[in-house]
Formats: sequence, C-alpha cells, structure tokens
Amino acid sequence: MKSLSVMFRLLSGLLIFLTACSGPDTIHNFHGKTFSLVNEDSAAVQFPDDYQGKTTLISFIYTNCPDVCRAITANMKNIQSALEDTSNVRFVEITFDPERDTPSVLSRYKEVYNLNDQFSLLTGPPPIVDSLMAELNIVGKKARIDSLQQDSSDYFMQHSNTIYVMDKQGRIRTEYPASMVPPENVIEDLQKIH
Repeated sequence: MKSLSVMFRLLSGLLIFLTACSGPDTIHNFHGKTFSLVNEDSAAVQFPDDYQGKTTLISFIYTNCPDVCRAITANMKNIQSALEDTSNVRFVEITFDPERDTPSVLSRYKEVYNLNDQFSLLTGPPPIVDSLMAELNIVGKKARIDSLQQDSSDYFMQHSNTIYVMDKQGRIRTEYPASMVPPENVIEDLQKIH
C-alpha cells in the first residue's frame, strides 16, 4: 500500500512537471485559413502563413486612436525591450480601421513610434480584416460622437484591447490585456512556448 502511495505521488509530480513545461495550451488554431493582407510597405502578406517559424506577438490598433492604441504599441515595444533575445520573435500590429489605415499611413505610424524591422503593421480590404477579427473574436466597430455628423471619415473605433502570442506553427497560445499586461508576464509565457 505504501509503495502504491509513493508511486501515485511520483506520477502526480511528473504530470504537474510535464504540464508546467508544455506551456499554454492552444486557444485558437487557424485550421488552414489564410488572410491576404499588406504591410506598411505595401508588400503582400499571407497571415498567419508568412509568420510561421518564429513566435509572433499580435495586437490590433488604429492610427487615429486617441488613447489606448498608443499604450498598446508602447507595451509591445516594452516587451521587445525586455526580451534578452528577440531573434526568434516578431511583432505584428493589425489595424481595426483599414479604410483609413493605408500602408502609407501605417508606415508613418511606424516611424513616429520608432518601430524597428521586427514590427509589421498590416492592413487590407475591410472584408478580409473584418473576417480575421471575427476569427479571433476581436471587436472593432465604428462609432461617432455626434450621430448627426455628415462626414463619413470622422469616427472613432470601439475596439478590443488584446495581445496574442502565436507559436511557430501559427497557433494562438495565449492572450493578454494589451495595454496593461506587464512585459514579464508575456516573456514568461514566451519562454514556455519556445
């Protein structure tokens, strides 16, 4: 009976160890879906296919955002700065607002925030961007301060605040509140996923 108890404790310990070492479970798999987008240089991008092979941090922003998107971009940069080795990590920001966030607008945003070549800013036809957001349960809806406004380009976006970690196989492994997650929390999970 005593040896059975010892064996049970050993097996329980091994299970806990293996679970801790395996990293976060897959929370989303794109199941062969591909989204044809373009980056800030107008180069065609097949998402997520073109990002396989390296771990990728993904967030959603829009350049006309008055507040939280700046914090999201700053936090993505903070995560990058806190990493000891960034050679196997990429950073992707996808716009909520493809109608206004053209490649040239995203290129200026990248310059203003001094984002290096590890960052890709993506946009595309609104139906494709909407489809990608729906795939990840991301919210991005137009809203107007004054419902009587006639200018169709004068709006803001009500949107999600999420960073995803996508592994080398293109599977979403974990998510965080993008503007608030401490970089060390993301880095801890990245180390488990590598």
